Amino acid sequence: MLHVTTVLTSRHLRVISLSSLWLAALVLVGILCPAERAADKKDEKKNEKVEIWVEVRTPHFDVVTNGGEKTARRVADQFEQVRRVLQATMPNAHFDTGVPVQIMAARDGKSFATLFPEYPYDKRHEQPTGVFFSGAEKNYIALRTNVSGPVPFEDIYHDYTRLILKLSYHSLPPWLEEGYANVYGSMILTDKGAKIGRPDPEDLSALWESPLLPLDLVIHVDRASGYYNSGGKPTVYSAESDALVHYLLTDAQGPGIKSLERYIARVEAGTDALEAARQVFGDLNQLQNKLEAYIKQSASAPTEVLAGGGTESVSAAHTLTPAEMEARIGDLDLTRGRRDDARTKLEEALMLDPSIASAEESFGFLLLQMGQLEEAEKHFMRAAELDPKSPLAYYGQGMVAMSRGGFVGVPVGAVVAFEKTVALSPDFAPAWFNLASIYALRKETLQKALEAAQHAASLVPGDSGYQYQVAVILENLGRTQEARKVAEQIRNSSSDLKAADKAGDLIAQMSQPRASSSPTSASVTTPPPASAGPEVHLERKTEPEDRPAETASTRTREAAPPSPAPAPAPAPEPGIAPATPVEARVYSMVGTITEVSCTDAPQIQITLKAQTIVMHLHAADAAQLTIKPPPTSSSTKNAVCPGLRGKSARVTYQLVSEKKWDGEIRTVEIRDLP
Repeated sequence: MLHVTTVLTSRHLRVISLSSLWLAALVLVGILCPAERAADKKDEKKNEKVEIWVEVRTPHFDVVTNGGEKTARRVADQFEQVRRVLQATMPNAHFDTGVPVQIMAARDGKSFATLFPEYPYDKRHEQPTGVFFSGAEKNYIALRTNVSGPVPFEDIYHDYTRLILKLSYHSLPPWLEEGYANVYGSMILTDKGAKIGRPDPEDLSALWESPLLPLDLVIHVDRASGYYNSGGKPTVYSAESDALVHYLLTDAQGPGIKSLERYIARVEAGTDALEAARQVFGDLNQLQNKLEAYIKQSASAPTEVLAGGGTESVSAAHTLTPAEMEARIGDLDLTRGRRDDARTKLEEALMLDPSIASAEESFGFLLLQMGQLEEAEKHFMRAAELDPKSPLAYYGQGMVAMSRGGFVGVPVGAVVAFEKTVALSPDFAPAWFNLASIYALRKETLQKALEAAQHAASLVPGDSGYQYQVAVILENLGRTQEARKVAEQIRNSSSDLKAADKAGDLIAQMSQPRASSSPTSASVTTPPPASAGPEVHLERKTEPEDRPAETASTRTREAAPPSPAPAPAPAPEPGIAPATPVEARVYSMVGTITEVSCTDAPQIQITLKAQTIVMHLHAADAAQLTIKPPPTSSSTKNAVCPGLRGKSARVTYQLVSEKKWDGEIRTVEIRDLP
């Protein structure tokens, strides 16, 4: 053991103590270790096995897998075939969401666990074969490709069918929705289409052991009924609904698919579900007898559904870089609400490669959810620079614009972005919905708002928020009977009980005498896309930093337009009374002062315009008006009338009613912007 070390110098021998030696060693380690650690990391990277993920795209699905190109194409073809089968049996259904469904196909359980740490790969935990996530902007499917069996992805097919039903129908009765989802969830894909076999054995067992419910009861049940809301437990009602749809679709002696088409058409047109069944299926007692006979059959041959040959183009395979894969996983984490994990992945992706548009876009949505609007906008604008054809990059910019306005104003920048979004993706309903919500803020553009709202509702008929928006705008236009009809459909058929209650409240309000004959504005709070154009905000001055309590992406479409109120200002949230009268609120708007009039001095009137939004504003005494010059200019106090025309300005004002102008000016802040 070494206690003392002797070192030879040029002058004399020196004795160094052990403690001094340790100090020198520590200094030397401090100098050398970082380099050694860096070298070790490089060696680890060399020895680390890199997972190769490839991507292929079809018009409707974007597939990423670490199982190779062949697996990617097989998965893409498989889901395109599912889509074709649904088209063959639901020819009037709507299938496009505006953004392709994202599919993450892990080759085995170990790979699946890297995507979903909550499903570890060990003998103590059972992994699902796949999961389905429906997000505000995207829909994600994640699955394992090493599973076997005739219907390995039953739950995914089931959830995808529910998505299509939501995109297609607004009044589908619960029995038919349940039956459709279960039938298509259990279908077996073939070379020509799919085979639909017998109902689920557990459902048949339940029906053998218990007497059937009367069909008029099954068909009449709504979503508020205890038969439907069973807490997720299997019931005779759900089993009988499943068996009935199986019978109608597959039995050669049954009414067939055409009868279901006629039934759906009548229900969607407003006919009561039970009355429509009697009109189309005839005597329900006879139908029940046939259903009982079908259930008691010991076996029957599966029905072949021909879906035709696929004509969808599949892109060339693209091998993802590690940065691109980190971005993809980060986006998946964001869709399923794991913000911390998403942030880690997205930051890593952008550190490895700052030119990934999808990472910038996803990071923007993450920051928007967190209320960091300035940073979110930077990421969305960067995403649009990197990929000008991405509709969600512009959509995100608009979300920022609407969030800044606190959902009480007219963000013109968002209008430009929404229009850019729908130009790139005409089937992306949220952008149309947001356009309607902005146009509805001014009575001059209410008709335009109705057209956009109806288009959004036609793209996703099953979204109660979209339908409710149409009802409110119709009422604001004075078309009360039409508004009542839409609201009654929501109340009677919505799967969202809160939306049904709101529709009921709207019907009750429409039954009361109107306080004003002029249409009122309807504000809507749903995600939009913004743009590089000038912004106009109508915002509460009392809101700090123009930041609302909730950001665009955390609000749901179900928080749709508030009920009509006799005031020209944006209305408060439904059911929440304003803290102060509308006239007491102070708003601000950014635009160009196009007209100035001082003919009735000391009064002054100005016209403030930003694209399609025009406000006529007034001040009783120009001399008392607070005018703030831009930081780079001198005061314009003595040149009000000649000096304001053509200026870009932020004007704060209070809204007024029964005047020739829209509001009374509080302040005018001249801006350096043109």
